[in-house]
Amino acid sequence: MPRPRRHAIPASLVALALAAGACRLAPPAMPGKDLQAHAEEEATGRAMRAAEAEAGEAVRKAREAEDAAAAGLRAAESGADADAGARQRDGERYAQAIAEARAGAPGCTLEVERLIALRRQLAEYVSEPARDAAIAGLEPCRKAALKLRRKHHEAALRDLPRGAARDAVAAALRDDGLADPWVPVQSGALPTPGRKTSSADADEAALAKLRGEATAAAQAVDAAEADLARARQGVAASEARLVQLDEADRAREQAWRGEMQRSANRYLAVAGAAGVAALVGLGVGFFFIARGDAIESGKKSFSTRAERDEAARHARTSSLIGFVVALPFAVIGVVAAHYGLRRQALGKQRIAAGPGGLMIRF
Repeated sequence: MPRPRRHAIPASLVALALAAGACRLAPPAMPGKDLQAHAEEEATGRAMRAAEAEAGEAVRKAREAEDAAAAGLRAAESGADADAGARQRDGERYAQAIAEARAGAPGCTLEVERLIALRRQLAEYVSEPARDAAIAGLEPCRKAALKLRRKHHEAALRDLPRGAARDAVAAALRDDGLADPWVPVQSGALPTPGRKTSSADADEAALAKLRGEATAAAQAVDAAEADLARARQGVAASEARLVQLDEADRAREQAWRGEMQRSANRYLAVAGAAGVAALVGLGVGFFFIARGDAIESGKKSFSTRAERDEAARHARTSSLIGFVVALPFAVIGVVAAHYGLRRQALGKQRIAAGPGGLMIRF
């Protein structure tokens, strides 16, 4: 009996199936240098955001200080303006009093009450030439007013005893300021209105200090806002660098998924070809099984028994060869289809693990 021929299974297909099981089916990890750069950039971003928060707080405090300094300056300027207005009005009244005294001295045209009021007003201020001259010019009018006021008081007090009346009149004239001479002119206590004093100079110095503080506060706000702007730029730059690193990682993953799709197509093509080959082998096997059954049942006639036996053996051998050939092709087809479908699923996967956690793509 001749020995059946042996048919070798294609070594390339077997190697392909084995290589499929050894291939890495996980996304490519981020390179070490990129992973380190990502970690360093995240740390830099945290530091930048902390600096941004500190700069924002510094801006808030600087603005509060600026508002307080501006409010203090406004109040001081308002007070200074009020004091200046009051000094101006006092100066005008003082000048008017001197002018009125000068105008009324010749001929003593001032009424007694007005004369007394003018002298009292001017007598309150410190000695200075214009004021002293105005008071001295009213001295003759004092003497005339003294006579009139004495008669007035004596008439008002005529019901009193003589001595008491005399004393009451003297006291009334002293109250009027007419009893004693106005010359030599005595100095008062109040500073001359309308003129700067040491206190006014101190107020001006305090106002200048407040203006300087307000200017410094405004400059501090500008500096704090500039620091905040730089901090925000640093945060934006750090976030942009992180985006670049993430995009590079996504690009690597996309390239890997594309390769998975292409690899899946190749494996599925191999699976299809192997499936066709397996079906052909099975068809051949079943064909020769049917042929052998026909020979054994006598449906096919042969001239000799030896020819019939040889034909039956050939049918059995051919059917076995068909099945033997179909089996490895079927295994290769199943393996190739398994890995092809697996790569296809990986290529289309929408959820993947990354350095920052799970990523979902829509």
